Amino acid sequence: SLETAELIRQELKEPKAQVATIGLAGENRVYFASIEQGRSSASRGGIGAVMGDKGLKAIAVRGKKDLNIARPDEFMGLCNEVLKYIEFRRDNPIMGVPPILAGIGSPQEMAIHDEQWHTTSFSWGNARYRRKDFWTKETAKKWRKIQDKAVERLISCYNCPMECAAVIAHPSLGLSKYMMKCYSKLTYVMGAMTDDLEFGFKIAGDAQGYGVDGYTTPQVMAFAIELYENGILTDKDLPGFPSKNEERFFYLLEKIVRREGVGDVLANGVYWAARQIGKGAEAYDHNTIKKQEQIPIKLGMLNPVYYIMWSTGEKTNITQIEGQLPQAPFPTRELREEFVRDWIQVPTGKEERFKRFILEWGDEDKGLPFWPPIDLVFELVEWQETMHYIDDATGICAGLSSFPIKPPYHIHNIPNLISSATGMDIDEDNLWQIARRNRTLIRAINVRRGMRRKDERPPEDHWKK
Repeated sequence: SLETAELIRQELKEPKAQVATIGLAGENRVYFASIEQGRSSASRGGIGAVMGDKGLKAIAVRGKKDLNIARPDEFMGLCNEVLKYIEFRRDNPIMGVPPILAGIGSPQEMAIHDEQWHTTSFSWGNARYRRKDFWTKETAKKWRKIQDKAVERLISCYNCPMECAAVIAHPSLGLSKYMMKCYSKLTYVMGAMTDDLEFGFKIAGDAQGYGVDGYTTPQVMAFAIELYENGILTDKDLPGFPSKNEERFFYLLEKIVRREGVGDVLANGVYWAARQIGKGAEAYDHNTIKKQEQIPIKLGMLNPVYYIMWSTGEKTNITQIEGQLPQAPFPTRELREEFVRDWIQVPTGKEERFKRFILEWGDEDKGLPFWPPIDLVFELVEWQETMHYIDDATGICAGLSSFPIKPPYHIHNIPNLISSATGMDIDEDNLWQIARRNRTLIRAINVRRGMRRKDERPPEDHWKK
């Protein structure tokens, strides 16, 4: 997909053209094929397969006209205020949370080396195993060396100062380079149950070139390995299947993107593949909701906020719903008070209740699964999901708005930005209503396409240790 984009620019003699393209996976209608574009990708839900089904390889755009802004001075003033806050948050991370959650931007996986939170909290393999003792000083030192070797430089989108992504130019990749950001640094490593971060950088480059989703793909491959190890898939299904998981992942990637052999079934994702394979394979489909692979987290205790996000969200995946809130109570009263002191992002009318939730969370009798109260759970989830819908409608980066804690774009300043840019009279209530209508429309579409309550039920082992 990356080579395609460059060839199109050369053919058009437009080096600044923006190209959205699919890879081999999209051409072969893999259900989790992505659309790759510049420093981003549209990965969840397999929309690359839609382009492939239409016989559409790429779309190239070169904008040459002026942008007309209704009130440019006002708009630029608001943008400068946002920029100042971005720089403030960059230089003042949130205290009392893991490093990966302390800043803003698309999670700073490329700049941060400390992966204790991800590697010990998330599940490995087919969302099966917690490795609570994985992160050691020796592992931290080894992984830092590998990451520093693989990352050529950090990069940003346009003029953003955050540098959320990196150019990966590992020596093992030869002349090939690719862009990486966020959690895909770890998804293949943890799915393959390997301690080798170098493997992750290698296979992620191949996968991005083929155009597949970095969340779903490793889970599908880990699912296939479990089926093989339990005798449901055999050597007949996987001729020449390697003995090491790292080599198995490369093997399965090639089969899936080409839809060769059992790869033709696995290319349909875990839910559908389990039912096509049969022979008890359905029992190994234990991390899908709404027929979509979810982030590999198996929590030891019910988290009501996450339960509602998983089971009522319209966007199939929790990372497109969550944000704004710490994922655990602050350990001290001082940290809680410091956090709420300048928590300006809370919606109007919710300030006192949301701040009291943070101040009391972790006190005796005020912890999971009975805290927060159910009506407050609904309000917190609605806020988080609403901000994601606003980002989708406006094109604002979720890494600076809906996803991180205390973002620079929020429900109070986005209406002003829209109004000054377009001339439309938009306030906080108007914007909230628009987002709610968008969500309702998507719910209607999902229901019309066959989604039912049973599809929104989490797997039986979702809350077990």
